[in-house]
Formats: sequence, structure tokens, C-alpha cells
Amino acid sequence: MHTADLSPFTEAERWALVRDGHAIVTAGIICTIDELPGPGLRLNATLETQFSGAGHFDAKQNDAVAIQQSALWVLGATSAPPRQVCLAGLDGTRLYVGRGKAQVRELNISRADCLSFGNRLVTTPERTAADIARHSPDDDMAMQDLTDLAQLPGFASAQALAILARTVHLPFARRARQRLAAALAHAVDVVDAINSPNGIEEPIEVAGVAHLKNKSIQG
Repeated sequence: MHTADLSPFTEAERWALVRDGHAIVTAGIICTIDELPGPGLRLNATLETQFSGAGHFDAKQNDAVAIQQSALWVLGATSAPPRQVCLAGLDGTRLYVGRGKAQVRELNISRADCLSFGNRLVTTPERTAADIARHSPDDDMAMQDLTDLAQLPGFASAQALAILARTVHLPFARRARQRLAAALAHAVDVVDAINSPNGIEEPIEVAGVAHLKNKSIQG
């Protein structure tokens, strides 16, 4: 069995499987004993286990993408799952979930901005950073989340900035650039920001911090 095979079971039945030795609890997730912990397991739990019995929501549909706080957890940038699942539909697809089950945003997320585990999707660390920089309502929380993301192995700061550069027409663009530039300067010594009118990186002066070489960003 795999994690997805637990979807027909109720929560009580899953705990019974744990009691009988057919499933285990890993990072708060009930999963089968042959499932390895990691992003794929956490993503399956986000789009499958937490939506068991959610009425008309089909957790197996391929256009559901874990975003923002849920993506933080799936990617391993935070150790605790969010209280509420955060989702968006691929390419702007509208999702329908049970009331109170999830926070659903209508974002234009392309498959190029996603990582896939099986048929499940989560935003890349860079797209997650861009979304959090734009939409998080709290500056301190946004800075902490962005710092944690920037410390993930292989995080591409220039790519995160480029995502904001191609969406300068969307709300909160200036706030997003300021947050991301500040968080990256703190986390990985990056001080380049995106100049809104022309989409070109421009350096922010921060003492003692190395600058990246400026490059043109195509919108």
C-alpha cells in the first residue's frame, strides 16, 4: 500500500491501522509503513488525507496545487503543517472545497512554477517565496517564511526575483519586492531588487553584503 491507498479510510480507521501495525505516524501524518518521509509524503497528506470526506472536493484532481503556507511545509521549510490547507488551481483553475477545509486562492500558477510528486503539485520554493512576499498579511511572518525558504538547498534567488518581475502589474508588487529583497539580503547575502517600470534588477545598498551582478530580466 501507499499513502494514497488510505484515502478510503476514515480517521478512526486510520488510527486502527496504526494500532494494528499496518500504518505509522510520521510528522503527524498517518501513512503506510512502506512510505518514506519527505516532500512527497507531506504533499499526499495535504491533498489527500486532510481532505478525506470533504464532500465535492476531488483530492485526486491534477489541477490542485499546494501553495504558500502549505508549500512551506511540503518543501520542508517549516516543521509544522499549517492550521489551514492553502491551495490554488493550476493555470487559474477554480477549485471547490468543503467549507472551512482550505484557503483557496485564484492564482495564475503555471506548471513551470510547480514541482510534482506523482500526480501531486506544489509550488517551487521560488514561486512560494514570490507568493508569500506578495500575499502574506504580516511583515514579520513574511520575513521569517522567506528567510526559511531562502535557506533551502538549491534555492535560486534570481529566479524568485524574476517571478516578481514578470508580475509587476499585480497588486502589492512593491511590497513584495521590498520583502523579498530584505529577506534574501538577510538569508543569502542577496541585495538586488526588481525595478518596477523596466523589470531590471537594481542594487539596494546594504553595508557588508556582497552584490549579485545585475542582469536583465525578461517580463
